Amino acid sequence: MPTGGALEVIKGDRAALTARVKEYLNDREEGLKKAHLALTPGIEITRSHTLGVDDILKSLFMSLSGDSTAGDKAALVALGGYGRGELNIRSDIDLMLLYKSRITPGIERLTQDMLYILWDAGLDVGFSIRSPGECIALAREDSKTMTSLLDMRYLLGNNALFAGLEEKVRGSLFTGRALKNFIEEKVEERKARHEKYGGSVYILEPNVKEGEGGLRDIHTAQWVVRAKQEGRFEPLRDGLLSGDEKKAMDDAAGFLHWVRNDLHFASRRKKDQLTFDHQERMAGLMGFRDSDSSLAVESFMQNYYRFASAVKNITSLILSRCLRKKDGAFTFIRKIAAIDGDFVIKGGLLAAAADGVFAKDPASIMRAFEYSQSYEVGMEQRTRDLILANLNLIDDPFRISPAVGESFRNILKGGNVYDTLSEMHQLKVLERYIPEFSAITCRVQHDMYHVYTVDAHSLFAIREIERLKDAYKGEFTVLATLFEEVKDRHVFMLGVLLHDIGKAMGKGHAEKGAAVVPAVCRRIGFSEDETNLAAFLVKNHLILADTAQYRDMHDERLVIEFAKKVGDAERLTLLYLLTFADVRAVGPEVWTQWKGELFRELFFKALTVLDRGAYEVEDAGAKISRTKDAVKALLKGEVEAMAIDDYFGLLPHRYYLANGPEAIAGHIKIVRGLGQNPCVTRVGQVPDRDYTEVVVVTHDMHGLFSMITGVMAANSVNILGAQINTLNNGIALDVLQVKNALGELLTDELKLGKIKKDIEDVVCGKVRVSTLVEKVRPSLLDKKALPSVPTWIEIDNEVSDVFTVVDIHTRDRIGLLYRITSTLARMGLYIGVAKISTRGNEAADIFYIKDIFGQKVYDTELIKKIEKALYDSISAD
Repeated sequence: MPTGGALEVIKGDRAALTARVKEYLNDREEGLKKAHLALTPGIEITRSHTLGVDDILKSLFMSLSGDSTAGDKAALVALGGYGRGELNIRSDIDLMLLYKSRITPGIERLTQDMLYILWDAGLDVGFSIRSPGECIALAREDSKTMTSLLDMRYLLGNNALFAGLEEKVRGSLFTGRALKNFIEEKVEERKARHEKYGGSVYILEPNVKEGEGGLRDIHTAQWVVRAKQEGRFEPLRDGLLSGDEKKAMDDAAGFLHWVRNDLHFASRRKKDQLTFDHQERMAGLMGFRDSDSSLAVESFMQNYYRFASAVKNITSLILSRCLRKKDGAFTFIRKIAAIDGDFVIKGGLLAAAADGVFAKDPASIMRAFEYSQSYEVGMEQRTRDLILANLNLIDDPFRISPAVGESFRNILKGGNVYDTLSEMHQLKVLERYIPEFSAITCRVQHDMYHVYTVDAHSLFAIREIERLKDAYKGEFTVLATLFEEVKDRHVFMLGVLLHDIGKAMGKGHAEKGAAVVPAVCRRIGFSEDETNLAAFLVKNHLILADTAQYRDMHDERLVIEFAKKVGDAERLTLLYLLTFADVRAVGPEVWTQWKGELFRELFFKALTVLDRGAYEVEDAGAKISRTKDAVKALLKGEVEAMAIDDYFGLLPHRYYLANGPEAIAGHIKIVRGLGQNPCVTRVGQVPDRDYTEVVVVTHDMHGLFSMITGVMAANSVNILGAQINTLNNGIALDVLQVKNALGELLTDELKLGKIKKDIEDVVCGKVRVSTLVEKVRPSLLDKKALPSVPTWIEIDNEVSDVFTVVDIHTRDRIGLLYRITSTLARMGLYIGVAKISTRGNEAADIFYIKDIFGQKVYDTELIKKIEKALYDSISAD
């Protein structure tokens, strides 16, 4: 790998100097790239690049200054990442020319000549010219300048001038109230930066420099330490890190610098966001390969999150330890209250009474978290350090200890479970106590749906459940009431914590996760019934969401089968709560009122079946008769009873069972309003379910629903679901649940008017729907690099008694629904129900279909042709 000292003093004019600098930079970058691709730690590459730039500046200075006295009157100083000696490829080079008392013509000419050559050579150089007094004055007014002076490094020129500035910085800037304000500002900046860049280490496309657990966290810790004590940042010397922690920090910094260098090499510019396309490329460069349990890119990102998590945690430790040190010694606050012989509360924090507490009784490690939770106090940093130093005590005897199990069960039963488990996770106690949890720690799923790593998601699910006790009580009243009534809360909380424990084992994670739960429960001390309940929750944590989103809940037999699988009302309640927590913990935009209402509807329908105690379909005739009477009452004086009787003979029973009296009454009025019109389109808002309902009534024609989906795609309208009905008199009644492109109610009158006109024009043959769809232009977001989504299609004849169900999972894109529905129409298939779901950039579209004779599709050859036609249509990009 290239080192410093390779560039001679250059002679010649500016053009010759520029050409030589360019040549030198290209040669060095080529060598650095080879070392980089050989997986040399990134910090070594940055240091080597720093030395190369040092050589250029020193050679230019010597070449351009000649016999002038500029070097005696000024000093060239490196700032920022360059000052720290950590210059990433293609990063900015921050320089300052420090002058004594005034800027001489020689200094000005030398500065201009150097800068023009550096700029012409393609380097991004930030430059300032200041005297020591100006530096101090500006630093007092500007925090960025104050921070930059902590990173400054002497390059060449008047060393005494530079040393004088260092002394002034230390003596007049970082003392007293100014020091306190600076540290407080850096800590607040860190919090704000974390929020700005996603609020978590575990986001899909992290910012390697500014994000949580990124390089800036290391810089912040260094700045605070340097501001508080003289000299460079030496964590071992300063007693801020153990040897193992120092190594973990160095390894993480080396990895993050490698990633950032690679982003800059590949982009040929500054780029700090680790986007999906770069993630996949880096996974290959680092030698990761796809396996049965994970993709190569997922393994690479798990590595990234482990290192970023280490940076976040260790820099937090540095800040905490640094801020409680005074004159090299730890400061202790007067004891407030003793809990037992091992722990006290002082200064509002839990503290170990002596350093040997955990060695004497390892079970006290878990008891520390139990006390912190029950007394509602944080843990003092010294006690946290003692836990970290005694992690080796969490072994097999510890894991099966009844005392430890009792403390952990108490934690699961208590308040602030999320905070307590998160603290255990940060201090590595959780994964030591439940080794199965370590397999999902920092584990990522390479898609647009799962925003967080599996371990973070599992803990966030606990947080979502706990919010039902206060923050969510008004918004989710039913769920909050159900949670209050949960008896075995510790069992439920463990089920929530472990619901995705099988994600490290590949496909079928629910079943695989359930298989490991009994061993965990036995170690913790759960009874057999408690163990069975926890395993049930893990095994079945997906079924409520999948049934509600991807199946026709108006099919009573399907609801009965779901209720039968659940077994009893208690388990149904826990599954409903777990589904709520699971979906909300996936990401901030994943939960919607639409989904919430689907889950709620299935919960109450299944609860009715369980309360009834009979797994049999109710008499449809009696229910329909009651519905008809209610419709007549609603339409009394508007529609004659005979017409309503006639309407109730025009559609299959499932229509009358799926729709309430108010909806049916509205449909009757719309159908009667068709008359001689080519079509009628009615729009209504359903705010409690957060969607807009569009009802289209027209004379039935082949491929009508496909035409409607094309119009919706052409107008950037998202379809959530649809019920497609054809009356015996040849009238089509299609009911769609839709939202606009931003996921909001469709209320724009101009847009609604255009949709109605487009539907009428398509129905009347005035315009081809394909022409409308072709006019739609993809947005910039559609062109963004995203994770690949495999297409799979499944055709099932067991789900429904009267329909063949087609499940399609593929990459979401403009016009996808139109492609699918037009393909089904071309094959002579009739769509009865459509359920549309989008997860990130993945679409899950489910269609309940019949053949041209109104029967299920049983012919195996036809099923194969349907699958091939759908694959061909979806893949035709």
